[in-house]
Amino acid sequence: MNTNSSSPKIEETGSILVVDDDPRNRTLLHDLLTSRGYAVFEAGAGEEALKMMAENPPDTVLLDIMMTGMDGFEVCRQIKGNPDTAHIPVLLVTALTGREDRLAGIDAGGDDFITKPVDLKEVLLRTRNAVHMKQLRDRVRKSFIELEKMSLMRENLVQWLVHDMKAPLGGVLGHLEMLQMKTGNGPLQVYVDEACAATRRLHEMILAILDVSRLERHEMPLQRSVRDLARIASEAVRQMAFEIGEQKIAVEIAAEPAPAWCDGEITRRVMDNILSNALKYTPEGGRIAVRFTSEDGQTRTDIEDNGPGIDPKYHDMIFEMFGQVQMRREQRTYSSGLGLAFCKMAVEAQGGKIGVISEEGKGSTFWFTLPSNPPENEV
Repeated sequence: MNTNSSSPKIEETGSILVVDDDPRNRTLLHDLLTSRGYAVFEAGAGEEALKMMAENPPDTVLLDIMMTGMDGFEVCRQIKGNPDTAHIPVLLVTALTGREDRLAGIDAGGDDFITKPVDLKEVLLRTRNAVHMKQLRDRVRKSFIELEKMSLMRENLVQWLVHDMKAPLGGVLGHLEMLQMKTGNGPLQVYVDEACAATRRLHEMILAILDVSRLERHEMPLQRSVRDLARIASEAVRQMAFEIGEQKIAVEIAAEPAPAWCDGEITRRVMDNILSNALKYTPEGGRIAVRFTSEDGQTRTDIEDNGPGIDPKYHDMIFEMFGQVQMRREQRTYSSGLGLAFCKMAVEAQGGKIGVISEEGKGSTFWFTLPSNPPENEV
């Protein structure tokens, strides 16, 4: 082995496992690495190395290939095949220089090669880099775990707050609706109607926040049956009659039945969200059209408006929660709250797709598909 090393002495930290059945090689590498501040452990056989790694995983492994019993290829393969140790760099130390041998090392999962007789400067440099990469990965993973914990805590706090707001807000809405019935056409009617509409929108936003979380966790129960999407659209429009009348919007709904296999309540909320969005961005005196088509076992709903349109680069972003945040930073708002994020998750949970066709200045058509009929195993 070449013992010439002109590298300046720099203290390092980290743990190294040296695996070699020749004690002289182990001693050489042990003395070299400990002189630089590494904690070095030794194993004289593959089985011993795997046991040591299970008990105390190192930052890097220097692994001889040509060993009696279990060779280095198999040891490396088992290290990389174990989820608990797969991330640990393995430097294969070998006198084999042929192409096939190197390919075998790569196939076994080796991260780098050190050729015998070893150059001690090369050993130090490759070991340093491998240890630094492992420690960097560990720091990133630790930060990620901490962020996940903080995110979960924040999400739980938001869920608790929103859940606790749901009941009192529902009470406010109920009393406003009672007051709405009692005021008739009196002078306060317009104010009560506007209060009801605003409270109803806020209530829908709270439900969307709760349901987006449930859909993300796949905990939203679906009560599916064959429903008429045209009727669902008509019911949604009736709920918005006040806002539609105020803005003098013409709403056209195709009259023919449009059967779909879906959860009626969740699909109604999808329809509500898209229609509310269309109503918000359609100018006074504009129009909204709802049409249905059927193809390849799917019923498609198109909701078309003549609003300001949407820049194509935001077409996917508007259906994502983080996309909504980004667009607000860019002062580009094309939807309200989490409504479209809920729509995407709700449609996809029922086996459908959702999207938008739009250009700035040319209006928008939001569309979604749902299965027309139940699957054969549910008939």
